[in-house]
Amino acid sequence: MRKRRDCYKAILFDLCGTVMPYETERLPIATIRGHEIRTTTPILYSLFSEYHQAIPYGRFHDLFVETTEKVAALRTVEEREITSDVRFNFFLDLLGIKDYARQEVCRRLKTAHLDCISACLTLPEANRNLLMALKERHKIGLVTNFDDTDTVYRVLEREGIFNLFEAVAISAEVGVRKPRAEIFLFACKKLAVLPEEALFIGDSWESDVGGAKGLGMDVVWINSNGALPPEGGERPDYILSNITELHRLPVSSGDQKISFSPPTL
Repeated sequence: MRKRRDCYKAILFDLCGTVMPYETERLPIATIRGHEIRTTTPILYSLFSEYHQAIPYGRFHDLFVETTEKVAALRTVEEREITSDVRFNFFLDLLGIKDYARQEVCRRLKTAHLDCISACLTLPEANRNLLMALKERHKIGLVTNFDDTDTVYRVLEREGIFNLFEAVAISAEVGVRKPRAEIFLFACKKLAVLPEEALFIGDSWESDVGGAKGLGMDVVWINSNGALPPEGGERPDYILSNITELHRLPVSSGDQKISFSPPTL
């Protein structure tokens, strides 16, 4: 591994699981084949039933899962974003909905689903305070895989942190997902820095560590569960359990040094 840098011109963060934990216990509970799960489908089915009532809830849920798996496969193979609009049109195709109300149904299902998802994203006060402190000394940006641009902006504004980021790169807007280089470069261009001048902080081994290291960035891996890193591939420069362990960050002049612990791999 090459020597880590001791100063950076910008700090880039992942959103979900890094800046904002995702609390699945905020999702509705459904019983599927005798098992309780957390899912948005009870709310979606209630809305759908205002227009169509021929399909049982279990079948509705299964088709939603099938849609989710189809979208995930396309994202993995093509590394492009499949937006929430496209996703819910896939879903209505599987449901066989072709009537005059389809556009309205699609909009309402998408909105209800994204409202549930955004409610699961929470911002600990310690994370907010960290971002506010960093903003006083650094350029900071956000790079996130999320299938709806407006939802990300609403969440950031809801938590009062939208204006802290000088660059926001959202896969739904850029068109590709991490680990693709384009989404990282989009943020770097907005911040007017080269990739090697930035530090990236994220919790996904493949998307965050692999993507950022592939561009020559130093990387902090947020490993909140103490998971063992996969064998092979790129290695992060630092491993932390959460972003509040970023006690002090360097600036471009190098007058503040890193206080991170080195990685244990």
